[in-house]
Amino acid sequence: MSTVEVIETLRFFLREGVQWRELRAADGRASGSTLRRRLDEWHRTALLRRVHAVLVRMVRSGPDAAAWDVVVDSCSVRAKHGGELTGPNPTDRGKPGTKFHIVVSTDGLPLAAIPSPANVHDNKLFPDLLRLAQVVCAAIGRLYADAGYDSADNRWLCLRDGIQPYIRKIGEPHGSGLGKIRCVVEHGCAWLLANKRLDRRQDRSGRIIHALLTAGAIFIIANRLSTF
Repeated sequence: MSTVEVIETLRFFLREGVQWRELRAADGRASGSTLRRRLDEWHRTALLRRVHAVLVRMVRSGPDAAAWDVVVDSCSVRAKHGGELTGPNPTDRGKPGTKFHIVVSTDGLPLAAIPSPANVHDNKLFPDLLRLAQVVCAAIGRLYADAGYDSADNRWLCLRDGIQPYIRKIGEPHGSGLGKIRCVVEHGCAWLLANKRLDRRQDRSGRIIHALLTAGAIFIIANRLSTF
């Protein structure tokens, strides 16, 4: 089974959200067992992350890569079958869920995505998100985030690396104008969750969830490249 066929199967599986057992080996399509094995391997060797970084640089190469402005946010999905990276979702009456932490550029490019249990506070994942975004960015100029990321430590991490943080403080009244910029990351979450396999989490393995989330970001960027 060629890698191209496995990738096309992955695109179909991610978009349509079919069951593993419904993926049967056929002309141009891999079986569910083959796809799962490849996903596990690609996540273990960090291949998906490396592909993601290369594609980001392809989109934002040249003068535009000098300094990027980025937006951070998260979204949660229900995890009916439980499994790893699952916790009670405080925004869904404590039902089991998973949270996707996301960084996008202000032109909508997904730069980093990390899954966690739904009850993990956004602040805990901020350092990892920032580090992953810095791996694929030439430099970050400004970072925008809502009050969920309000902390002296987060601001210090940004300023230490020459990034200007625009993080709404807890209790600060609305009207700062950050919402107009933050809507970009909300669109990014919506694009990822347009993939039914992410929006309706059924997999119990944390590695598979992480691999599918990264693959979703890869396909968004690949679609952007195809329009150039």
